[in-house]
Amino acid sequence: MKVVSATNVGNYRKNNEDNYYVDPSNNLFVLADGMGGHLAGETASAMATEIIAENFKKLTKKPNIQDIMDMTNESIKNANLEIFTKSSNDDEYRGMGTTVVMGYILDNTFVYSSVGDSRIYLINDEISQLTNDDSFVNYLMEIGEITEEEAKVHPKKNVLTKALGTSGDVEVIINNLKLKDKDILLLCSDGLTNMVSDKEIYDIVKNNSPEIARDKLIELALNNGGIDNITFILIYNE
Repeated sequence: MKVVSATNVGNYRKNNEDNYYVDPSNNLFVLADGMGGHLAGETASAMATEIIAENFKKLTKKPNIQDIMDMTNESIKNANLEIFTKSSNDDEYRGMGTTVVMGYILDNTFVYSSVGDSRIYLINDEISQLTNDDSFVNYLMEIGEITEEEAKVHPKKNVLTKALGTSGDVEVIINNLKLKDKDILLLCSDGLTNMVSDKEIYDIVKNNSPEIARDKLIELALNNGGIDNITFILIYNE
């Protein structure tokens, strides 16, 4: 397995509110995109990645798939509650929250979950989005009110319907996928997908080495505007 990752503050933001965690030895990958006032967003995303990583260290024996699914559920709920508690008790962090996408690979099975509008993609002969955006525009698309093209420019495109830390509990949906040789996984914040199309991501990843693909994705996101922080993890199942 080969893993490359990157984060960039972008062209306009002063702070990087994205955080990510990569542990190739244990095959755990976490990415979070924070939101809130001064320093609050980056605090929320840092808490999410750190709490989830620490929770997974409790797995002392060789886990099975159910162990991973249970820990995914527990760690996300723990992160949510700690962020919500800090937000509720400290005016400096009032209203903070974060998206999170995370995955764990065990015996070629990818266990994954998502809260918010950060995404996970599977790239092989095509590119497909594994996660569903917890966003207002995605809801409007699901009920047929707007098209995908209209969603891209909708004035409420950044409004989330679910995030970590905005309430005391959070629904956690967990899925798993059997990986094939040469499959590639992409975990990313919307700072990438708002600036780079799925087709552009696919072409760059499929036609370049991992390190060059990483650099080209950052470069294109910046050249196309770079209006938000840009963060992603690429996992190559070799």
